[in-house]
Amino acid sequence: MFQALGVHGPELSPLGSMLLDIALVSAAFAFLLSAPRANRMTAAMLLTMVLATTALRVVMQPLPNVQPVTVAALLVGAHLGAKRGAAFAILVTLLSNLLISHGWWTLFQAIGWSVVAVMGANARLIVDGRLQMQRLCMFAVISAPLFGLISTLSLVSSEMSLGQFMVLLAQGLPFDVIHALGNLAFAVWTGAM
Repeated sequence: MFQALGVHGPELSPLGSMLLDIALVSAAFAFLLSAPRANRMTAAMLLTMVLATTALRVVMQPLPNVQPVTVAALLVGAHLGAKRGAAFAILVTLLSNLLISHGWWTLFQAIGWSVVAVMGANARLIVDGRLQMQRLCMFAVISAPLFGLISTLSLVSSEMSLGQFMVLLAQGLPFDVIHALGNLAFAVWTGAM
């Protein structure tokens, strides 16, 4: 299933990649099926958000660590709940990575953005039908290093010491700062709409 240790963790064989895809799609549909029944408008909004965010991530891919998915996951979680938010995160990660670059790290990115969506569902970002901008901005910034930590776990190997992992996290800090600033910009832009 694993061919070798590559730049982003183990390289998946075609079988491993297929099994990862099946597991992610199954998890997304399990979240959707276990969520409260949705009307057509909610389903259409979720589908639109998945496709639009996937396209935006692919288009913005040349900008290092500017991740539109993070704020979108917070907002989808806040609007549609934790289960639909997690399904959104998994589907966007899988679809965009199939176009950008797909591998072992896709699992960790999907988990990271799912955690962000669940956080958005529980953060009271929407109170009395109004978006709470300060809370959105705060959680947008907090979610960057959280996502960075979770996605960095894809690089852990059995030979890696805790010290080496800490160095790896430290090397990622500039990218987490860029991610946080990008999230803040997306949050402010979203709130202005």
